[in-house]
Amino acid sequence: MTTPLSTGRLVSQQEALSMTFLLYMAGLDTVAAALAYMFAYLAGHGLVRSQLTAGQLKANDVAEELLRTHSLINTGRVVTRDIEFAGCPMRKGDRVLLSTAAANRDPVEFGSATDIEVGRRPNRHLAFGAGPHRCLGSHLARIELKIALEEWHRRIPHYRIPDGVPLEDQPGSVSTLKALPLQWDRD
Repeated sequence: MTTPLSTGRLVSQQEALSMTFLLYMAGLDTVAAALAYMFAYLAGHGLVRSQLTAGQLKANDVAEELLRTHSLINTGRVVTRDIEFAGCPMRKGDRVLLSTAAANRDPVEFGSATDIEVGRRPNRHLAFGAGPHRCLGSHLARIELKIALEEWHRRIPHYRIPDGVPLEDQPGSVSTLKALPLQWDRD
């Protein structure tokens, strides 16, 4: 397949607009889902939230660690040939799920992998994939998450999930919370 970029010609205005629109649309549900998990965590962890609000923790560091611990993309692939991997037979045409959430909890890669450690270094999580399958919008998503965390907490530093309200996951190719009811008081 030949694409405009591989032919040496410039991308047309319509092609550029289409790519920009795709980048924007692809980030809507994923960024919203990531923010839902981040705000749910921060609503229940007042110390981390107050450190973020006071500038003792950076929004980028909070976002990166919560992306690692609450990865939401479940990438599916179709097996192209019969193969056995780690004792698991897979047949051509089978669908497999590649769980970045599980990879991001690997204790070989991440010491104390089940703990949330804002500012973890290194933090080579796979929330945005890797290699040729890395999310093209990862840089934009990181900026959006940082700005959302900073601006929300500048305006609404104290919030909570109402007592007795259970949070329910909505699993899928993009996992999210079914709802996130937050309460805060007027200042």
